[in-house]
Amino acid sequence: HERDFRTLRGTTRGMPTLTSDAGDRAVERELNVLATKLRRRQITGFHQTAPRTAELVRSVVVQTRWQTPAQLIERIQHVGAELVRAAPQELCIGNIVRRVLHIVREEVDGLVRERERASGGAGSAADSDQQSAFSTAPSLHNLLAADGSKEGLAGAPELGLAAAHEIKQPIIDGVNELIDELGSLVAAIAEQAPEHIHAREVILTFGKSKIVEAFLKRVAKTERPFEVIVADTAPSYEGAEVARRLSEVGIHTTLITDSAVFALMARINKVIIGTHAVMADGGLLAPAGTLAVALAAQHHSVPFVVCAGIPQLTPIFPTDADDYNLLLAPSPVLSYSETADLEVSAETGADEAGAERACLSGFAADSPNPAYDYVPPELISLLITNIGGTHASYIYRLLAEFYSQQDIHLRSLNPTGL
Repeated sequence: HERDFRTLRGTTRGMPTLTSDAGDRAVERELNVLATKLRRRQITGFHQTAPRTAELVRSVVVQTRWQTPAQLIERIQHVGAELVRAAPQELCIGNIVRRVLHIVREEVDGLVRERERASGGAGSAADSDQQSAFSTAPSLHNLLAADGSKEGLAGAPELGLAAAHEIKQPIIDGVNELIDELGSLVAAIAEQAPEHIHAREVILTFGKSKIVEAFLKRVAKTERPFEVIVADTAPSYEGAEVARRLSEVGIHTTLITDSAVFALMARINKVIIGTHAVMADGGLLAPAGTLAVALAAQHHSVPFVVCAGIPQLTPIFPTDADDYNLLLAPSPVLSYSETADLEVSAETGADEAGAERACLSGFAADSPNPAYDYVPPELISLLITNIGGTHASYIYRLLAEFYSQQDIHLRSLNPTGL
């Protein structure tokens, strides 16, 4: 068993030495399994990765040994950094970890304020509440005033004052509420659909989104007549499956090619899409091809509506959107059977440069297949979340409400317990 355990322990890069605690070993095994599946892309997308991440972080809180909240935050940060390293393009992993860290910090702050009230009286309690309110206000002044000492745990020395047994159960309850939120997120967004889709409207959708599908099906239950035009979303052609599912519930559905989107945009009332992630500036990482649809909607002054859950809001600015993009296999664009016709040898090349390129690559054509487009916030008319509709310019307020500034950048602090 010890030999098997050492082998398992080495499967995750950068994993520190374990203690003998069974709970720590069990959490590391879960981390190794999930990280491996993420690297192999056996688990992809928000609806698969977010619940698994939340359950793993809950295991860290419940099963591992920690004496102070500072130790717990170190462990959660380490697990989050390992998962992000395994799948950096799955931004919802970091979002879930940041949400849990925010829950921990809120519980600790509440306990600290309670102790101050008990020891210092009403006056000091009022001063503490006022100071806390001003220190957490999402203002530009606070963001600029925050120095490097506030990153990680150094900016929260009061974390060591709280006993683990006093905050452990409230933290577990908070994580359970987050998992429940993930489970009810699709239904919460879909319930808002009748407020946004009216009778005899023509809706265009692009890509395959579980949230958008439920959104449109919710309107169909009202027996309100409307039409949906679905772009086929080449090269995956997921639009055909979306069109089939919508037509099965009685929605008047039309499937078109992506190239016909601009031509038909003049008769569209709204564009409603899902997204992979919402960035800190309000822009989107959405399926490849979404940018062309958004530009067509802007040209024809058609509202461009995005359906996304709060856990898909990412407190990261897209300084380079390609950092979070993913190049998929080129076979949907250029099948392997067709590449035989494109093989060019040095002897049959059109010129010396073409022959050299053919020898190096083996093909005379490139076929990149990016997974996502970056859609700038000025193209977005409305963002519908599970807590209501908002505008892209208001994203910074939501980020300040659900994430802590100290946790924007996840780092592995190499704790001794995990």
